[in-house]
Amino acid sequence: MSAAARTPPTPPSPQAVTWDWRVLAAGALAIAAGLALHANAALNEAAFHAVNRFGPDAPAAWSALSVAGLALSAFIYLTACADEVPERVAQLLWGIVLGGLTASWIKHHLPSPRPFLALGAAHLNVIGTPLSAGSMPSGHSAMAFAMLAVLVAERRRFGERGAVDGVLTSNAGIALLALLAFGIALSRLAVGAHWPADALLGGGLGLIFGGLAPHAWPVGAMTRLLSRPLGQRLMAGGLLACAFCIAATPGLLEATGLAGRKWARNLLPGYPLAAPLQYVLALVALAGAVRWSRASGRAVLPD
Repeated sequence: MSAAARTPPTPPSPQAVTWDWRVLAAGALAIAAGLALHANAALNEAAFHAVNRFGPDAPAAWSALSVAGLALSAFIYLTACADEVPERVAQLLWGIVLGGLTASWIKHHLPSPRPFLALGAAHLNVIGTPLSAGSMPSGHSAMAFAMLAVLVAERRRFGERGAVDGVLTSNAGIALLALLAFGIALSRLAVGAHWPADALLGGGLGLIFGGLAPHAWPVGAMTRLLSRPLGQRLMAGGLLACAFCIAATPGLLEATGLAGRKWARNLLPGYPLAAPLQYVLALVALAGAVRWSRASGRAVLPD
């Protein structure tokens, strides 16, 4: 074999995919709790105020957590270094599409005003752009707990060294992701965007979709595609696009003269204080694009 040829590392042998009933049961319990809390308006409001009052204490941190819960953000930091575990990418894509459609259906058929509209600006703390409609469920919470469920499933299949030298699937990695998921859910209350019932229902949906993802029909075909040069090049291009989208901040749009363009303003997540995190995520996405591009060029040459 040529000395210049690079042999991709051998991934760990996956075990058979089995149902994680604990994750699915936790998701169902969270959904039931969310619906029960939604039916109890007084308790829902009291729980909201208990968290929302902490918003002004750390507006930048709550803003960053909300941006971290965007599907775009989660996709970046969970897939940038996942060229050796295409299963994760396929499961996330499936969850984002199906979860997004489900959340949109619920928002349409179970209309719920946001706290800003229901309580009025004088009776809550709002960080970032005020939101008024489509409160239930919380898409950020759904994304946060979906990524946690996907990583838990990955750990069960591959062990602690599932990817990135086991950082994400180690005990510490799973614990940190769980804290991040809870922080993202709480941030939606702290910034005044959602009720506690919304976060519970969204988190439950995320656990359900994340737990179902390893068994979903399209995931296998998507995994095979992402294991091949074409799929890897598509991922590289996708991460480049993600870098462009997540980098959209008011300051950058002003500096580039795009602040007057409607399409550019639509890219803004609505939390200016989280701009530093957005720039970091843009760099992560660019690094991920390079990594996936290099993966597409690796090949084992015959002796």
